[in-house]
Amino acid sequence: MTDESKKMEQVIEAFRQKAPSYDKSLKFFGIFSNFGFDISGWLKKAILELNLKNGDTVVDIGCGTGASLPFLHQAVGPEGKIIGVDLSKEMLSEAHQLVTANQWTNIELVCADAAKFEFPPKVDAVLSAYTLILVPDSESVISNACKALIPGGRLVVLDMAWPKYFPLWWRHVLFFLRTYGVTYDVLSRRSWETVQKTMANQLDDFTLRKFWFGFFYLACGAVDGDKQSQ
Repeated sequence: MTDESKKMEQVIEAFRQKAPSYDKSLKFFGIFSNFGFDISGWLKKAILELNLKNGDTVVDIGCGTGASLPFLHQAVGPEGKIIGVDLSKEMLSEAHQLVTANQWTNIELVCADAAKFEFPPKVDAVLSAYTLILVPDSESVISNACKALIPGGRLVVLDMAWPKYFPLWWRHVLFFLRTYGVTYDVLSRRSWETVQKTMANQLDDFTLRKFWFGFFYLACGAVDGDKQSQ
């Protein structure tokens, strides 16, 4: 097993343990929304940026326990299709319970590595929220998503970053990060820079917003038909 494989196994294990209490922890973080730390609010902003309409097909990379599914389902309606992708079987199990409880019949859940997931053709939108920081080959995820999108289709990434003006030893202050798989190795990879650069190169109307002192960002863009054919 390679070093990268071992690191991914550590991430999978972290979320295996976290799955049963993941939704409760998100609600806990909600108490800090008055201080600008608004995980759920940023997710809603990200979904609005998808510009979804009734009947659209959207892929949710790193869907986890399904926090975005209610909003996506509301946006595309029963005529649309949602494909949720996650590497953790345990997290997907929680998402499946949500889907079953709401009797949603247009949601497909797929257990797969985001970098190896085979996107269906002619997708209207792709969302990735709080995921790509953990994916070693985030560039492949962005490139594959762009190839799958229809001309004008939108890609939106909401994720964590680490501002350059904060030394990495500050991760010990934010001790909870490790329980979500955000380790020193993950931060040292600085995958957000790769994600943002790749999106800027492959998408039209690329925009980038930062939240909470730069620890989170929202990157958005649409596929240009000319760029897509190159």
